[in-house]
Amino acid sequence: MKLKHFLPAALFAASMTTLACSTQPASNNANTRAANSNSQANSAQSNASRNKPSEQSATTGSIEVNSTPPGAKILLVSTDESGAGEPQPKGLTPTTISGLSPGKYTVDLEKPGYKFYQKEVTVKAGTIVKITAPLKKG
Repeated sequence: MKLKHFLPAALFAASMTTLACSTQPASNNANTRAANSNSQANSAQSNASRNKPSEQSATTGSIEVNSTPPGAKILLVSTDESGAGEPQPKGLTPTTISGLSPGKYTVDLEKPGYKFYQKEVTVKAGTIVKITAPLKKG
């Protein structure tokens, strides 16, 4: 007799554990969905602020510099009515030099085994000046 009473109680306890386990993921799924929804909202908000033009881009410009072959050293010289400034190294091609004040600039490219390349450009606020330099062997 004791076994008959013990067995149903054991089955009841096991079914309660199963029931508790099966309801647990449902609440976790709801929490996960809420977290994912918040994450997606934050991501969309982050993307919107990244795509929104900044005040700086409206007051500054950029120079996109490419060369064939790539890997040329870039020197940027600001030029104005009073003369030329100091050459500023700006990395290797291809690159985009951003945050430049409107005005005239000279872009110099140097690569071992190739002739020196120089181009004068005028940067305007909110624009990108594109330079594509076909470097010649020399």
